Amino acid sequence: MRLFIGIMTPDPVDDALDDALGATLRGRARDAGLDRWTPREERHLTLRFIGETDGEAAVTRAAARAAASFAAMRMLLGAQAAPLTARVVAVPVAGAEHVAAAVDAALEDEGFAVRDRPFTGHVTVARASHHLRVAAVEQALHHPPLAVPWQAEGIEVIASTSAGPHRYVVRSTHRLLGAAA
Repeated sequence: MRLFIGIMTPDPVDDALDDALGATLRGRARDAGLDRWTPREERHLTLRFIGETDGEAAVTRAAARAAASFAAMRMLLGAQAAPLTARVVAVPVAGAEHVAAAVDAALEDEGFAVRDRPFTGHVTVARASHHLRVAAVEQALHHPPLAVPWQAEGIEVIASTSAGPHRYVVRSTHRLLGAAA
């Protein structure tokens, strides 16, 4: 099973993204090479991608331990959708760095490998089936700056599946009940 620990986006965040990334912008972006938009029910902030594992119980324990260390988190979505990699467009999210580090530490305690790259808080909004032309995509994605506050009450263990009507299935939710960071 492919797993990650993350936070599914709430409706107000999805509404703001839908407004900012409306039909006109999507048309321009499609002309610039973006061909797959992330449906709102699949939008999320990944705190840590684990990948293929049969260790769901260990991942769940790690998520619970990390969540117990933090109170609800205030995050900020914004400002511009921009290429994150050669094929991914995302909107940055600030405010989850400390809980992502706690997730990393808890996963290491459970025997998982150390994260192989720095944490970059973001919500993926689109993907391309080929390498993007960065300048064309940046021009096509120009929209009024976003600044959407967002409070996360918990973190989730999420399975990525290829079967069924939903690509992501929340396997467990862990409330943020600890002291404020």
